[in-house]
Amino acid sequence: MPKRILFAHHVSSIGGGSYCMKSIIKELDRSLFQPLAVLPGEGPLADDLRELGVEVVFFPEMSAIPYNQSLFRTASLHDYYSVYKSVPKWKALLSELHVDVLYLNNMMLCRYLKPAKECGCKTVIHVREHWPLNEHRRQLAKAQECVHRYADEVIAINHYSASMFPQKQARIVYDWIDMDNRYKPMPMDEVFGEDTAGKKVFLYMGGVQRIKGAYEVMSTFCNKLTDSSYRLLAMGLTKELSGTGIVKTLKTLMYKLGIPPYEYKVKMLARKDPRVTCIPYMFEMKDIMAQSYCMLSCFTMPHANLSLAEAIVMGLPAIAARTEESEEYSLGGTLASLYEINDTDAFEKAIRSFVSDESTLRAALTPDARRKVAELFSAERNSAILNKTLSDLV
Repeated sequence: MPKRILFAHHVSSIGGGSYCMKSIIKELDRSLFQPLAVLPGEGPLADDLRELGVEVVFFPEMSAIPYNQSLFRTASLHDYYSVYKSVPKWKALLSELHVDVLYLNNMMLCRYLKPAKECGCKTVIHVREHWPLNEHRRQLAKAQECVHRYADEVIAINHYSASMFPQKQARIVYDWIDMDNRYKPMPMDEVFGEDTAGKKVFLYMGGVQRIKGAYEVMSTFCNKLTDSSYRLLAMGLTKELSGTGIVKTLKTLMYKLGIPPYEYKVKMLARKDPRVTCIPYMFEMKDIMAQSYCMLSCFTMPHANLSLAEAIVMGLPAIAARTEESEEYSLGGTLASLYEINDTDAFEKAIRSFVSDESTLRAALTPDARRKVAELFSAERNSAILNKTLSDLV
């Protein structure tokens, strides 16, 4: 009889963690496990999981602890209290669903480990975060203690994430990359609505997220990289300003007064530059990457950069902030142009340096080098590690 394994994720939107959880469930050994999923509410992730034949239940009270934030914030205190308040209903849900194994899809759900153990569940936590060891140490120490005491298995997406829990032997399972299943014809001329022959199309895939440097990318491109042959394809955002009625009016007024909301700072730049085209984030991006000139990544805080690994596998030159993850994914920085994080001058300089001499980086992206990264992130390799870890657990 397959064991019932409950996958928990704190949002139902589609993003990196959501895609990766879907991939895990697709590769799960169904002879051993019957997957279920718990989400806070309806959304694209719920729809996708149902298409995979996964029962989806909702737990609106689900809350994640704040990620690398000061405890002395109203929002932080609220998040911790929300988790505490939700525990009785969480335990009732686990009992009602007859859960054998709880699989938490990120570290910020770690406070749900203890009640799961009290319900007799085996527990797994998938660490996707990069919490610097010298920041907000007390909160990190509490999270580490919780994982050490109540997680039966720790899975990490890279070596840094694994190092955050030295008291546990974490299994590294990279978020796998399979570009062959991500092809959809997307002629660049149609995307931009013009003849792009002779144009240099820079690709940015971080949406409007602050931690992915949306403003830094847009500002650098629009204000400093002014060559008329350059184009920026920004994936995961639109030029439409959010809000309606009085909310939109207030946000626009704030922008005009010089205190713009972050989203407006990004989108106003995009709206004013005809060289910028915005499209929604899409899973089938292989054709777009194949036609792009260079990928731009400007993370403002260290965390996993799967897009960098995808670019390397595709042979697309990439410029990214130097972090433990980007060093690891680019084989020691040899397969990407890495600059010092949070240095926009260095970011601009790296782009100009690549434009002036593409040959060095392109030459490093040999088939053999790209194959090493592809093997590191292969679905076959990582799903085998995952299934072995779970089978040993039960």
